Amino acid sequence: MKEDMARAISLFTWPAHNIFPQQIQRQLQEAQRQLQENQRQLQEAEDRKIVDSIPWADAGYRSVDELKSGFMQGTRKELFAELESWSHGRFPEDKPKRAYCLSGGAGLGKSSIVHQLCVRLDAAEQSPLRLGASFFFVRGRGDLESARLFFPTLTRQLARSRLALCPYIVSAAREYLVHGEQQQMQHALQGLLRKALIAAPADQLPTLLVVDGIDECKDRELVPDLLRSLLSLVREFPWLYIFVASRPEPHILSVLASPDFADIVHHMRLEDTLEDWGSDVDRYLRETVPKIPLYGDFLDKHPDSLERLIKRAAGVFIFARIAVNFLDMHRNHPEEWFELVLSGGSPATSPLDALYLQILRSAFPPEDLRASPRQRERLRSFLRFIALESGATPETVAFYEPELSVDDVFYIVDRLRSVLMIGKDGDVVPLHASFSEFLVDEDRCGDALYHVDKSEGHAHLACACLAAMSFENRTYYLQKPDKYARINFNVMVDRWRKHVEQAKCTAELEEQLFQFVQDIRLALHMWIIIEFKPGVTGYSIQYMWDCLQ
Repeated sequence: MKEDMARAISLFTWPAHNIFPQQIQRQLQEAQRQLQENQRQLQEAEDRKIVDSIPWADAGYRSVDELKSGFMQGTRKELFAELESWSHGRFPEDKPKRAYCLSGGAGLGKSSIVHQLCVRLDAAEQSPLRLGASFFFVRGRGDLESARLFFPTLTRQLARSRLALCPYIVSAAREYLVHGEQQQMQHALQGLLRKALIAAPADQLPTLLVVDGIDECKDRELVPDLLRSLLSLVREFPWLYIFVASRPEPHILSVLASPDFADIVHHMRLEDTLEDWGSDVDRYLRETVPKIPLYGDFLDKHPDSLERLIKRAAGVFIFARIAVNFLDMHRNHPEEWFELVLSGGSPATSPLDALYLQILRSAFPPEDLRASPRQRERLRSFLRFIALESGATPETVAFYEPELSVDDVFYIVDRLRSVLMIGKDGDVVPLHASFSEFLVDEDRCGDALYHVDKSEGHAHLACACLAAMSFENRTYYLQKPDKYARINFNVMVDRWRKHVEQAKCTAELEEQLFQFVQDIRLALHMWIIIEFKPGVTGYSIQYMWDCLQ
């Protein structure tokens, strides 16, 4: 009996060397590991669902259209060398700043620069600065021009690109979404993006937020707050960098120039580089146009045509890009299409014309001009002078346009800095000659609120010239040079004939010419020319008579 009991007990006693319990243990461990993996995958799926629920716009750099993203390797070398130094925390050298703002007028290639920066940072394996998120505003494209989706879109991209931030973004998003998807901009900033960044550990890798075309945001009144909020985030989180590109509009420049952010913002103006980097557009045209079928042979026979196109582009990238696209679409009869591009009135200019009209309507909305006839007349006077004169100081423009004060001129120039600039000599000039051509061409400028009638405009300026050439004005100009130091009196003295020759015959001009001949002005003018400028031709009595006839 005792032996039977011992035998029975031995059946349920596992020797130490038996492997069966070890197999069970391994299976239990595997089951536990699999359970943990399943839980992890379920959690990741839940997190992805929450991240996917964050409202967003398809505004990342990979979604940018070809016209904005086109970039030719080997151009803008100085700028990208500077950005390379900046991304390593070594620019500016005296005091590195983590906010880099690039401003420039329409067509100078801002978007292509920003897009190329994103491409390089995203592809770089060793760069100390990593691309976290990008937002390219595009006017007239729904969500791509909305401030409401700006911060949610950046947050959503950060959750995907910076995995260390993802859990904190998910946590913040879970609470944020309880209050709805379409929340105001400040709620999206504070309750979503900033809340996640505050919760995250402070030892994050240097991360860059890129914003292009902030001037194209339709919520104009929100843009200053949006920009200030970005700069405040940079100040608050020492690992965060931002790169912003915009046209130089007053409501944006005022934020960049604020003393509150002077210690963290570096502002780069593309207009200051036109002379230095004009060769980039030159190189682009030389390397692309001859490669278009049939155009290579044409340019071999007519090399001056390419030189004329380079001169016509005047360092403005968008004009060069549009011209190349147009020529590439019209490969037969190169000579005809080339001349059409150079003439300035070809279909090639239509994208540029649309851009000009968009800028004018944004700066001076049609409804505002219709509601304020005086504002409409001030703008008309200014555009007329810009379109038909070759440049003058704001004081000169105001002197010859009674509707305008100097403050009015500066105000309009500020609003139109995307297409105008004040040169080193103080003259207000278009960034590109095509803007003046656009204003006087009724077919290209399809809105009468901004169109300048060429012959009527010349008649108006001719009257202004003749009125300005009074004996009193000449006396003041000669006796009080300080008072007129900023007024180029000679602009009108030298150009009145040009305007008369191209002017429409109006009653006002006829009266001005009659008085000009009758009183001392014509005789005084001819005497001054003959006495003090003997080398100037075209002032004989016969010539003047023919001109006035």
